[in-house]
Order: sequence, then C-alpha cells, then structure tokens
Amino acid sequence: MAAKKENFEDQLKRLQSVVEQLERGDQPLEKGVALYKEGIALAKACRDQLEKARNEIALFSEGALQPFGVSEDAEDDPAGD
Repeated sequence: MAAKKENFEDQLKRLQSVVEQLERGDQPLEKGVALYKEGIALAKACRDQLEKARNEIALFSEGALQPFGVSEDAEDDPAGD
C-alpha cells in the first residue's frame, strides 16, 4: 500500500521537529543519522511542493491559461507561405 502523502504544513512541522532533535545533540549516532536522512527527504519534499506552487502561480499570473486561438500570422497567410 502506498504511503499517504502528507500536506506541506505537516511535512514542515515534522522537519522542524527533526531539526530541533538534531540541534539538541543528545541523539545516539544511529538515531541522528536516521533523523538526518528523514530531514533531507522532508526538505526536498517541501522544496518540491513550493516549486510546484510557484510555477502554478506564475502560470496564472502571466495569463498562460488562456483559450487556444488562431494567431494573427496564420490568419494573414492561411496556406502558411
């Protein structure tokens, strides 16, 4: 069964917890390494979600989501010459 995809806020909250645990420096080596790996994965997931949101906003802001139409060049020369 596939793991449930957590939302951005949950992942960020978990990342903050991981960072706090690592900064305390009282974790055994194996636990610290596991937390580090988890933190790297969470940071990548958060970064990817932010990039996706940024791209969606950019597309919307630039008006890229417009209906298809015929360009003026095609109207002037329907044969394409």
